Amino acid sequence: MKKNPRERLVYHVQNLERLEAEKKSATEDFRQALAEARGAGFDPGTLKVVLRLRKLSPEQRKERRALEAIYLAALGMLEGDPLPDEARRRLDEEPDQDQPAKGLTDPWPRDLKAPRPAPPQLPMNLKDPEEARREGRAAAADGKRIYDNPYPAGDQCRAAWDEGWCEKKKSNGMDTPAAYQRRSKPPEKSDKDEKGAA
Repeated sequence: MKKNPRERLVYHVQNLERLEAEKKSATEDFRQALAEARGAGFDPGTLKVVLRLRKLSPEQRKERRALEAIYLAALGMLEGDPLPDEARRRLDEEPDQDQPAKGLTDPWPRDLKAPRPAPPQLPMNLKDPEEARREGRAAAADGKRIYDNPYPAGDQCRAAWDEGWCEKKKSNGMDTPAAYQRRSKPPEKSDKDEKGAA
């Protein structure tokens, strides 16, 4: 039997009300589960980040970590941590707008699956991080790669050098450098994700 417009309207309104009630109930359940995790000693904010990361593929998570590190370096927020290799590869493949293209003179392929070897690390230098930051800016101005950072892992000057290099290589404000952009598509949200999210 065919429904008249009023009956169809009532059906849709009741269906939406039912879904809205289910969503409210799911949100409350999510909050209770989060409070239970907090009571067990886990950080709720970090758990929410982990839930979002679990929706990504391994490649998307790797890209997310690289972008986060590049953004933190550009903002001077590495706080002593060196850039991860994937972030260095992204920055290293970024064409230098102030220098002519390297073309065929570059001895290393641009294939991300075949990473470029890092330069040999020098002994630990005890230097002021601000001086290392200036060196990083100067290296970027001279066309050096992010891999040319002379400081070893664990030296606070390594992160400062990276920050200076990134600061010098920043966008001119008219465009966003390719290294700062997402390469993979974000995961599509499903109806299930919408219901379970708080």
